[in-house]
Amino acid sequence: MPQPFVMPDFYVPYPARLNPHVDAARAHTRDWARAMGMLEGSGIWEVRDLDAHDYALLCAYTHPDCDEEALNLVTDWYTWVFFFDDHFLETFKRNPDRAGGKAYLDRLPGFMPADPSQGMPEPGNPVEAGLADLWRRTVPSMSDGWRARFAEATEHLLYESLWELDNINEGRIANPVEYIEMRRKVGGAPWSAGLVEYAAGAEVPDRVAASRPLRVLRDAFSDAVHLRNDLFSYQREVEDEGENSNGVLVLEKFLGCTTQEAANAVNDLLTSRLQQFENTALTEVPPLAVEHRLSPAECAAVAAYTKGLQDWQSGGHEWHMRSSRYMNEGMVSGPSRFEGVIGTSALDIRTLFGRPAAARLRSLTHVPHQHVGPSLLPDFDLPYPLSLNPHHQEAKRRSVDWTERMGLLDDIWDREMCEGFDLALCAAGLDPDATLEELELSAGWLTWGTYADDYYPIVFGRSGNLAAAKEQTERLKALLAEDASAPGTASLPAPPLERSFADLWARTAGPMPAAS
Repeated sequence: MPQPFVMPDFYVPYPARLNPHVDAARAHTRDWARAMGMLEGSGIWEVRDLDAHDYALLCAYTHPDCDEEALNLVTDWYTWVFFFDDHFLETFKRNPDRAGGKAYLDRLPGFMPADPSQGMPEPGNPVEAGLADLWRRTVPSMSDGWRARFAEATEHLLYESLWELDNINEGRIANPVEYIEMRRKVGGAPWSAGLVEYAAGAEVPDRVAASRPLRVLRDAFSDAVHLRNDLFSYQREVEDEGENSNGVLVLEKFLGCTTQEAANAVNDLLTSRLQQFENTALTEVPPLAVEHRLSPAECAAVAAYTKGLQDWQSGGHEWHMRSSRYMNEGMVSGPSRFEGVIGTSALDIRTLFGRPAAARLRSLTHVPHQHVGPSLLPDFDLPYPLSLNPHHQEAKRRSVDWTERMGLLDDIWDREMCEGFDLALCAAGLDPDATLEELELSAGWLTWGTYADDYYPIVFGRSGNLAAAKEQTERLKALLAEDASAPGTASLPAPPLERSFADLWARTAGPMPAAS
């Protein structure tokens, strides 16, 4: 079958490395998959399918430094997740059965108890049997925090199949914004990031696991993994399986372009996410250690985790070029300057130039304060009629008076600007049935948020003072922990941004019960 597009030049700046225990992992996972009922008689795979897919090679490339026992376990996890994907496809997607698929998925979290000694249901199929076995073998060596994160990522990964099934049933293709967001939330890469922690022996400390730098790192990693998979999977997913959750297809339909143009655009986005990963790893992750006073062991764990995600990108690309599961004709054939060196078929210095280099250049050459526009606004589709709150004018007067009283008109705004913004009009459209007092409060929040949105780039952006911006944000967050009973204006914090925020918080949260 001819390929639907020519594969673009991928940005792969690091060579993949191969774990020396790959053959042992192949033999182990073949025995394990047979014991779990995934091979002969499953109706999904025969042993030749497992051998051709070569998940041991995937894991040996993506986890090049772990020992044999860890590689065996990680390979079993990936064998399980790919079997689940194919099992769900044959059982619930080919003849769409949402009710059956949901019932099937709803049972699986029961095989991931926080404490395995609590017991599990009796497995009823190879997917349940595999998950129960893997969970018992993995969690004893991991912390409670990791267990919770990994169980959540696994559930999201499983329920992606339900989102895909809904789209198939509706004949619907997601738009690009929705697609990237949903794939980031429910795709397999956050789950893979959890296994990086296990394989690298590098658990991310709980106190920084949800920090912005590590969230950006995981999100950039996830986007790149998913977009790469979409390019290699397009032929199998779209032409064979009838899937419509594929980034190439999404852009092809949304932009009305050719498949080749969509593939090139997906690769440009993939490149930008890899470069975001590099920027975050170099500029935001190291200061995290200082800010949170991580111990040397914790710093080493974060560094090993970051390197593990980097290894996964290069190794995952190498495997995609070799596995029979994907569209990869001619990608590893022919002479190469690296021929004979393990894991270097993806590394070609030419891929660091051309489109990948242009993508990096674009992100670093923006010239601020240039004239733009005019832009022609499209005809917006608004299916619901507008209703305006009758208290609009009085709420505007009160909210502007409040803005002046709080000191927000003393520096970057003045009264004429604030009146011209008419944020009370926005509140009147958002809350057409609110009382005057409720509308005034709503307008106040919109005013404060808009002021803060202007304040940060003017005060901190122009000076490049990131430390001061973070300090300001921490002071604002601390105000949320204070007693929400309404204080008098005289007792409020002095800086206008904090004074107005504290006043709004007291008037909003003060009357509400603490539990809410």
